[in-house]
Order: sequence, then C-alpha cells, then structure tokens
Amino acid sequence: MNMSYEHYDTVRLNAISISEVARRLGENPRRAGVNQVCTCPWHEDRHPSLTLYERTDENRCHCFACGHGGSVIDFTMQHENWTFQEACRWLSSTFGILVHSGSWQSRQPTPKPAGKPAPQAIQSEYTYIPAEMLENLVSADNSLCQCMMQMFRSEAVENLVMEYQLGTYSMNGQDGYTIFPNIDTQGRICNLKVQHYDTDPESARFSHSDGHCLWLGKMWSKEGRLPAEAEFSSVCLFGEHLVPHYPAQTVALVESPKNALFGALQMPQYLWVATGNKGALKREVLLPLQGRDVIVIPDCDAVDDWAKTIATMADLANFIVSDFCRRKAPADQPKFDIADYIVQQKAETILADCNHP
Repeated sequence: MNMSYEHYDTVRLNAISISEVARRLGENPRRAGVNQVCTCPWHEDRHPSLTLYERTDENRCHCFACGHGGSVIDFTMQHENWTFQEACRWLSSTFGILVHSGSWQSRQPTPKPAGKPAPQAIQSEYTYIPAEMLENLVSADNSLCQCMMQMFRSEAVENLVMEYQLGTYSMNGQDGYTIFPNIDTQGRICNLKVQHYDTDPESARFSHSDGHCLWLGKMWSKEGRLPAEAEFSSVCLFGEHLVPHYPAQTVALVESPKNALFGALQMPQYLWVATGNKGALKREVLLPLQGRDVIVIPDCDAVDDWAKTIATMADLANFIVSDFCRRKAPADQPKFDIADYIVQQKAETILADCNHP
C-alpha cells in the first residue's frame, strides 16, 4: 500500500519577509515608525491596523484593533481563507522553498535464511501521518471546543483551532471527539490523540464513560489506512510546531493539551505547550525548548516530581517551576490543574456579573 505525503519547511516559510508576503497577496504595506502596517484580514478593516514586525528575532503580525495576529503562515491562511496545507503550498511555490514529497510503502517481510538464527528486531523508522489526513478533520465542532466557546469568544477558540490544528472525530457511534495533534518543529505529524470531553463548562473534563484516550496512528494502521508496521514517535510536545514561530515568546509548559488550550485562551502572552502526560517530562521531549524562557506549571499532584526532574535540566533552558496549582487547589481536588483554575475563575466572574445590579 502506498500513501503520498508532502512535508513543508515551516521554519523557512515563517522566515519569509511578512511584508513581502503581504505585497504578493495584494496588500500595500506602509511604514509606521520602525514597522509597517496593512489592512487586517481578521476583521473588516477600513484603516490599516495590522502591524508587521520584521526584526532580528521576530517576523510576525499583530492587530491592535481586534487582537489577532500570528506567523507568516497564519497571515496567509487568514488572508486567503486557505487551509494550512494550501497556504504552505502557495508560500513554497511563490518563494521557491523546496517541498519534500514521497510515499509510505508497506514493506514485505524478508524470508529468514535457512539454518541461521533470526536477526535481532530493529525498530523501523518513524512514520509520520500525512498532513492531508489531519487537514480534513480540523474543526471546532468537537466536545472540548464547544465547551470552551461557552467561556471564551468563539473567534478566539477558532483561531486556537487553526494554531494548534485541533480536529473533530467520530467513532463508536458518537460524534465530537477532540483531536490533539502532536506536530514537531519540522511540521511532521507524529501522532493524533483523541479524547471526548464533557461540554459543561463547570466540569470541562475528560469524559471517562467514553473510554480512555486513543491514538489515531495506531488505529489507522490497524484499519489499513497507514502501514501495518508503522511506528509513531512519542517524543513530541503538543504545540511543539509553534515554538519556532514565536522565538521571543516565553513558553508555558503544562501536562495536558487541555491545560495548554485553556492557558492560551486566558493568557495569550505565553506560548503554551504540553507534555501529554506526567511521565513524559524528559530531556528528549523538551529539546525544542532549548535556550528559551520556560514557566513550568505542573498539576497540583506533580509539583514536587516535576521540580526534581526540571532541576536536572537546568542547562537546557531557563526553567521556572511554579507551584501555582498547589497553592490554588481546593482541599478536595488533589489533581487540580491550571484549566480547573481558569474554569473556576470564569464561573465566579459570571456569577458576580449576574448578581451585580
């Protein structure tokens, strides 16, 4: 079985002059101080309000009128209403950046030589999920996004969907499973985690009645949609693909993708990434954060363990471990996390607004 794929050099694409990209898309950027401005594609903009930053350490845009912005790819997607793949294809073609393409091919077993012992099993190279398989699933129609939309602006949640490439999946006769992609710094999709959440904002929790989290890579291998012998990398942060896009932004490191998403909505001044689980706090997983300023926010029950582990990696990045969740945790919630705190604060704000004359 053959399956084609395209791999885009997202680091180089996001390094293309954003003002030049704007010009190629029909904008007419003009100088405003040390930066340039053009009309914002995120809202109906009659007067140019999108600032284009082109400095040594950044190449991005931000609109002070609507609050949106992002990388070169983000701008291109929004300007043309393109998908991530369409934007990358256009940028690669327009600016002459090589697109790597190929195919996965199921390998036939090699017969064992007669009379010789079987060789030691060698782990195959990792398989990366074709971008097109995720592209068709990216949407805000999943259970977690529907929950977040009850607490945050729908536009903010939809922007988060595109940033993190969140998706929606149906299985076991039920719709609305949330897809959390693990995409590395090179734009390769390492795996796709799926979970179902309660849509009630007061809980916003993983719906355990629908089974534990599943991985689409393994599922699709069993279904024949990917090579049966495929091996998928587990050394990838959720949100890792955004790290090169925001080189000057302080990183907030948490355990679960849900925590990263709630954090990104509530505190967008940080770049939020997640290990995926408590035990994945390992040097090889955190290598993409090398040299960065990183605030580590463990769940209430992981503060001590994570502090000890991070202490062994002081040479990797400028880590600060926060015991915020433990300090804010109610006595009856030993697993209290940053998302729980944000939900709690949102609920208290809504209640106060309702009671205010």
